[in-house]
Amino acid sequence: MKKETIKTIIKMTRIKNLYLDLIKFYEKRNLKSKQEIIKLFIQFNSYKRRQINFLIKTLAEIENYKKRKEKERKLAIEKANCNLLLDLLSFGEDFNRSFGEDKNNFYQGIKIIKNKFFNLLKKEGIKKIPTKKGDKFNTDVHEAISIQQTKDKKFNGKVLFVIESGYKLKNQILKFSKVIVGNSNKSNE
Repeated sequence: MKKETIKTIIKMTRIKNLYLDLIKFYEKRNLKSKQEIIKLFIQFNSYKRRQINFLIKTLAEIENYKKRKEKERKLAIEKANCNLLLDLLSFGEDFNRSFGEDKNNFYQGIKIIKNKFFNLLKKEGIKKIPTKKGDKFNTDVHEAISIQQTKDKKFNGKVLFVIESGYKLKNQILKFSKVIVGNSNKSNE
């Protein structure tokens, strides 16, 4: 935090009250000599400095706390990214093995990689949004990429084809299911 900001905060909050306290303190005592007034003023300035230093330390602690929390958040994200990258490296190794010398194992290798990939997604909490032909089109989980005319009225406003599956993480949609929606109305022709 800038020193100007700290000074402004201090001025706005404490110093006015400190001077009012000093005036009250003068009024309560019957000060007779200039030396007593100077001594009292020095004590007051010392008190004022301690209060200001306390405010500065408190503001510095708040700033340090914010920086520490931000650093911890970044480290947590980096650790999560490292774990995901390690899993992805495993997929790379599996691809290398499937493209090895024995061409008969290619299909089996790709199938293993596919299963491993979807198990990783499941482990991370990602679920496939169930979408099939005949489901009612729902804008909360579907994205219509096309509307196709159909003669069958039972497919009006329903999914005809699923182009890409959708996925969600817990209750948050990561990717909408891309679908083609049927329309049996003649007005759009």
